[in-house]
Amino acid sequence: MSVVPGIVVLLMVLLPLTVSAGSFEVRPAYRSGDYASVLRESGSSAQGGPVDRLFLALMYLRGEGVPRSEARGLELLRSSADAGYSAAQYLLGQRYFYGNGVPADKNRSLSYLRAASVDDYRAVVLLKIIAQGSRGEKKDLESVATSVKRKAVSKDSNAQLTLAFMHLIGDGVPKDAREEVRWYRAAAVKNARAAFMLSLMYQSGEGVSRNPAEAFRLMRSAADKGAPRAQYYLGTFYYQGVGTQINQQSAAVWFRRSAVSGYADAQLAYGMLLLSGDGVPVDKAQAVEWLSKAARQNNERAREVLGELLTYRGQPAVSPMNDAAQSIYQTEKQQSDKQLRLEGKGVLLDQGDFGLKFSLPTLYDAYAPLNQTTARPLWENFQGGTFEIIIRQSR
Repeated sequence: MSVVPGIVVLLMVLLPLTVSAGSFEVRPAYRSGDYASVLRESGSSAQGGPVDRLFLALMYLRGEGVPRSEARGLELLRSSADAGYSAAQYLLGQRYFYGNGVPADKNRSLSYLRAASVDDYRAVVLLKIIAQGSRGEKKDLESVATSVKRKAVSKDSNAQLTLAFMHLIGDGVPKDAREEVRWYRAAAVKNARAAFMLSLMYQSGEGVSRNPAEAFRLMRSAADKGAPRAQYYLGTFYYQGVGTQINQQSAAVWFRRSAVSGYADAQLAYGMLLLSGDGVPVDKAQAVEWLSKAARQNNERAREVLGELLTYRGQPAVSPMNDAAQSIYQTEKQQSDKQLRLEGKGVLLDQGDFGLKFSLPTLYDAYAPLNQTTARPLWENFQGGTFEIIIRQSR
């Protein structure tokens, strides 16, 4: 690579925020029957998250948009369930109990159903049915759907959330986007997860008319209920001004709350805020601590930031997974302030001939601009900051 006089950009890396952006595309695509988009947005099972893998599993198990393949569908379903997605855990537990496509295994069935019962009311009902005595798969599953609907009507928020999802995938009830939204709205009064999902739908105009103010209200409701992911997204709302005034200080407050709860994306975002001084005083040592916490949760972008910081300060690369937080922290404390300075909203790490400039993750672009006339794929909006590795020609 040639070097020209002055500052030359050698590398620029887009830093996507690790929020499983694919699943935000996959859900509406599946809802509308656009199975080609589900395949495109999900990528391979190794790339997609557990939500993506569930929708792919349903397609292969049902022959929706792809040749029916029970083997492939069960592989994806098991992968999603083992990654902790409750809807997949329920469906797989159900199959193990009745021996549907897999050898009957009651112990394994109960293990998956108990895990699913934390978030999926179908699993709660099926566990009760199993304890009382099964009447066969068809009658049992009819009872599951009836019980979930009855409990939802009686204003149980977990049942309402589950019923909304059942209308999305057509499990025991018809696929019906209006009913899905209806039950999300009912559940959102008490259920943080429902409020979070409905907020995203109002923000993107997915299944409802776009309404940033309502998106903000619902996200604030979910965040107030203590949901770390909602707290993180509320931070992006404040940073961008979605349904509210731009307020970087409030954004920092909510990023920090989410980060303290252990949400890796928030730890990354808050660390970058501390480096750039947006909404908070610059604190390089604290920034590295938060980035290290995110990196220890396998957040690849946080690892990239730490790796570049170390490499371009002439330090050997250290894996943050090897409990490097303390050594990085000490490295940060020992650096002269002259080596790290702010330039606008970016931070320039000056090493003489070499340097590294990086910007705050562009949280204001976490969603498509409000005045955008041409729709963009949602995954394109989940972009973060940029890194520029620069070199100056020696004189």
